[in-house]
Formats: sequence, structure tokens, C-alpha cells
Amino acid sequence: MKKTTLAVIISVAVSALMYAGPEPIPSGKEMKEVAPAPAPACFNWTGFYVGGFGGYKFASVKTSLDLTGAWENPILEGDVSKMEEHAPDNLDTSGGEAGGLIGYNYQLNCWVFGLEADGGYLWLRNSDDSGTFDDFVHLGEPKSIQTAFRTHYLFTVAPRLGYALGRWLPYVTGGLAVGDLDFEQRLHNAPGGQTPGPYRTAGEIDDTRVGWMVGGGLQYAITDHWSIRGQYQFIDLGCADFSSPGDPGPDFSSHHEACLREHNASFAIMYKF
Repeated sequence: MKKTTLAVIISVAVSALMYAGPEPIPSGKEMKEVAPAPAPACFNWTGFYVGGFGGYKFASVKTSLDLTGAWENPILEGDVSKMEEHAPDNLDTSGGEAGGLIGYNYQLNCWVFGLEADGGYLWLRNSDDSGTFDDFVHLGEPKSIQTAFRTHYLFTVAPRLGYALGRWLPYVTGGLAVGDLDFEQRLHNAPGGQTPGPYRTAGEIDDTRVGWMVGGGLQYAITDHWSIRGQYQFIDLGCADFSSPGDPGPDFSSHHEACLREHNASFAIMYKF
């Protein structure tokens, strides 16, 4: 009886060990199926590239007219203030831009360092005519003020810093900006007055301005060579100013100023060699 009981206990113990034995080691195929997928590799942005772009530009153009010299006679102070108030304080406008670009990128891991030069033609211009005004106390002749602004080109040269996320490249940029600022203004006796002929004060400046820009964008690699991007830039080209003598005498002078800032949104297509 004791032998029979012992045999039963041993049989039960062996069966339990066999049932609760170690889990089978999974095959390599099974391990591959459950392993997490590796992160996507960075696209290779290193190399020279060229491209073309088009964009929309908003120009903030602040203008001022300051009558100086003999105009500062205390007797004429009220009339002079009225003339200055009739001059526009801005010639804000918007328009298009089209141009080309060239640059080079160097990539370190997923960080992308670049240098790019862009040049474009701008359709930005605006003008203002005050019409005839004669609300003076001491100046009897009606006056008129005409003001105009134009800019034709813009060049930028700037480094870029980006971080590649798969085939996407977000980046920031900032550097040198060069553009032109053509500004003219004249104050004269309006037609219909007793002495409509001579200008009272007038002048013009066409200046190449050197300023700065800052911005950023997002680029996407369509293929190993072709990519597209959207970009925004804020550009400050500073102020252009000039002084002009007056009529009936040079003492009736004036100072004119225009300050140009641009908000530029553009789309580009590029080819990497």
C-alpha cells in the first residue's frame, strides 16, 4: 500500500513539472514580428541646389514731410502744420515677386547647415495725391501734394539652420538684404490759383538700401533631387531721405523720408545636384 501511494505521488509530481515547464524560446521570425520598427532615416540634404520662386509681398512704407527753414516762421506755424498733415503718412502696398535662388547644404546627422542667395523682381509701387487744399490763415494760394514710391528688386544672402525629419526639413534663416527704394514728393501751388506755376518744394531719391532679414520655412523632398518649399521673411531696408530747396527761395526748404519694411511669403521649387 505504501509503495502504491508513493508511486502515485511521484507520478503526479512529474506530470506537474512537465506541464509547468519553461516556455519555449520564440524563433527569430517571431522576435522580428514583435520588435518595434526603427525610426525613419534622415533624407540626405547635402549638396548644391538651384531653384525658382514666386511670392506675395506686403510693403509697409512709412513716409513723412517736414517743412523747415523759413517755413518755421511762427506766423506760418498753423498753415505749415496743415500742409504737413495733408501729406500721406504711409504708402503701404502689396504685389508679387518672381526670382531665382542658389545655395549649398551640409548635413551632420539630421542637422542641416546651409547658405543661400536669392534675387527677385518686385511689383511694388504706390502713389498719393492730396488734391487741392486751401484751409490757410496766411497762405492764400491753394496747394497740392503728390507722393510716390517704387521698389524693383530684392537680394538676400543668409545662412540656414534646419533639422531633417524624414523627407521634411523645417528651418530658420536670417542675414543680409539689399533692395532699392525710389521715393519722390512735391508740394506746389495748385492749378487755378493766382500763381500756379512754380513748385514750392520738390525732390526725389532713388537709393540702394542695405538692410537685414529674418524668417523660416518648410521644405519637402519629392525625390532625391527635386524638392518644394514654403517660406516667410521679414525684411527691413531702413529709411531713405532727402532735403529739397523751396520756391520762392532756398530758405523755404523741406525734408522728405520713406522707410521700407516687407513681409514676404513665397513658394519655391528646387533641384539638388
